Amino acid sequence: MDLWFASKDTISKIYDHRFKDIFNDIFNKEFKNKFEKAGIGYSYTLIDDAVARAVKSSGGFIWACKNYDGDVFSDMVATAYGSLAMMTSVLVSPDGKFEFEAAHGTVTRHYYKHVKGEETSTNSMATIFAWTGALSKRGELDNNKELADFAKKLEKAAIDTIESGVMTKDLIDIFNNPNVEKRAVSSRDFLLEISKRLS
Repeated sequence: MDLWFASKDTISKIYDHRFKDIFNDIFNKEFKNKFEKAGIGYSYTLIDDAVARAVKSSGGFIWACKNYDGDVFSDMVATAYGSLAMMTSVLVSPDGKFEFEAAHGTVTRHYYKHVKGEETSTNSMATIFAWTGALSKRGELDNNKELADFAKKLEKAAIDTIESGVMTKDLIDIFNNPNVEKRAVSSRDFLLEISKRLS
């Protein structure tokens, strides 16, 4: 896949421009010939242009970002497609370690409501998919087909729950299937519905 790097060196003329130079130098010294042989490209663009390109694209590229930019723009792209609570993140280290997480961070307001005993309608899809991603990877690494299959079944049960019209409040306004009656449920009832389908 083509590789993009994006920063805002027109505004941050020293700090961001340094990142641009580092990427460019490493690409030219270590990867340019390999990329050409593989028929893929590397390009630099401003971060605002990269977001516009990402939203209009059908994927098929790798987008390298500084941590802060990646945080902001992945959230923007996720929102453009529906809900932050549907987005997971996979961090991969150079030596092959993986971390799967819900990219949206914590939902503090909902947590404090829960502590008070109040009902919440927190979308847990990103957390579920972080777990299934980790379980699937563990199954792959350990050659444990049963674990990998369980992860796939849990993902399917979660997706089937939403597609059946049962979802948390954040998805109600963007769910658009006229053939399905939709209803918003609490966090607990959402998980119970997924569990029922998984069983």
